Amino acid sequence: YTPWTKQFRGISPATLKHFGAFYTNQVEKLQDRIIFPIKDITNKTQVFVGRHTMSQGNPRYINYPSGVKIPLYPAHLPSGYNSMVIVEGLFDMLNLYDNGCENVVCAFGTNTLQNDIKSKLLPFRAQGITHIYVLFDGDDAGRSAAKNLEPLLKAEGFIVEIVELPDGTDPGDLDIENVRSIAEYVNK
Repeated sequence: YTPWTKQFRGISPATLKHFGAFYTNQVEKLQDRIIFPIKDITNKTQVFVGRHTMSQGNPRYINYPSGVKIPLYPAHLPSGYNSMVIVEGLFDMLNLYDNGCENVVCAFGTNTLQNDIKSKLLPFRAQGITHIYVLFDGDDAGRSAAKNLEPLLKAEGFIVEIVELPDGTDPGDLDIENVRSIAEYVNK
């Protein structure tokens, strides 16, 4: 495989390198994709998530191998935080991280926590996380999923707040000023 060394979808090469992004022609399914090794709390790669590099590429995302239970990502947050932000998508997480909100994790969809909430949140409790901010897309699906997730997170003993975005706004599209104000808010 070859490390990804250029900007992609507005994400800096430094951030992509930090998360181990690469490309490969060794596996046909992964060609024409930027690949991320998704690691668990023990730093073991559980799955590779590949995003098609062409905007019309289909499917846009693939998991390799398929059918693997994906942890919240990244499993390790920088030390010193007692809160974290959960976003829906990988590039939502990368955008927030790239623009200064480092305590952000990706859920890989709106409903992936429903059945596995205890095991997926345990690593974060062990890291001292007490507050969770849910920052899903500013659409009906995102708002509904955030409201459904809130009582489940509270039942696990976390203090939870939903951060609602304006209609049609996606965390992956937020600019540096918006991301920094979110980072300031969640780390007050």
